Amino acid sequence: MGLLVRKAAIGAAVVGLAVIIAVVAILSGSNFLEKIPEGVTLLPQPSSDVIIQPIDVQLIDLSILSVSEKEANLDLKFNVINPNKKPIILQMIKYEIFENNEKVATGQIGERLIGMVTGSRYFTLLQDHPTTLGEVVMIKNTGNNPEFWSALYDETVNWRVDGEAIYSSTTALTGYESSVTFSFQP
Repeated sequence: MGLLVRKAAIGAAVVGLAVIIAVVAILSGSNFLEKIPEGVTLLPQPSSDVIIQPIDVQLIDLSILSVSEKEANLDLKFNVINPNKKPIILQMIKYEIFENNEKVATGQIGERLIGMVTGSRYFTLLQDHPTTLGEVVMIKNTGNNPEFWSALYDETVNWRVDGEAIYSSTTALTGYESSVTFSFQP
């Protein structure tokens, strides 16, 4: 019985392929495509009228949660605002944290969408609804910068946060992807 089902499936596939080949042959020979009026498209086209405004990234918190001899934990939070009427996908925020122009930490929130494989850590931004994103950043004490560690204990650190937010439209046909860079000194 399984052999008959397999033969029927193969037969149906062969017939389907023959029909597709016949349709293409008939349409290409009948000048079908030439009879379509100018300005009419068979496939949806990306709208050139839609202008995507850049998203707005704001640093709302960079504070010291805890400091020990081995490590320090920081609370890092961003507000991201979409000024567009359509939803935007925020793929990720890459950041670098500096203290007196010396890089002390790097990280990212989210994942970059690559090809057909999509990460699960992206964020949908709705119009004019601030989205708060953050994480706890851990800095290990290497012993190379005792002044920095002393400033952490005293909470007198001079921070700077630089980074980039990568975002895209939610419509696959537009293919729009962009980024904004930022630099904050809280």
